[in-house]
Amino acid sequence: MATPRLSKSLLRSACLRKQDILLTDFEQEINRLTEEITRGKEMPSQEQEGRTESNELLVRLEHEVIFAKKEQIILESLDVEREFTQVEPGAVVVTEQQVFYISSSMEKIEVDGVEFFGISTQAPIYAAMKGRQSGDSFTYSGVTYRMLEVY
Repeated sequence: MATPRLSKSLLRSACLRKQDILLTDFEQEINRLTEEITRGKEMPSQEQEGRTESNELLVRLEHEVIFAKKEQIILESLDVEREFTQVEPGAVVVTEQQVFYISSSMEKIEVDGVEFFGISTQAPIYAAMKGRQSGDSFTYSGVTYRMLEVY
């Protein structure tokens, strides 16, 4: 069964929604941890080790937010009107196994009943498919993918 052609505009919108949810979750967790750390400073009975772990988690989450915001900027910059003939940022790659949107790293997302994965240009699988065209094949992690369409 052939995969219907997905609108890149819808793909990008779905990715941006998912990115917004991710950022909201990170920011809520940062607020919760900040409140916990602030309360801990007021309560001397709290163990130092617990505060240190919370501080380290807070720093990691802040780095994740920065990364997620950069990914969001990448998504917003993609030209959804452009048709591609080879794999590069903004292209949709339909293989026999999966559909990939070369944009930013995204777990499986569904649009119009079709599942796809967002692939960052930093992902090793992108390096395997970069510059290839419809009809080409590439192998990644022991799996050979035949590209049915690139657009």
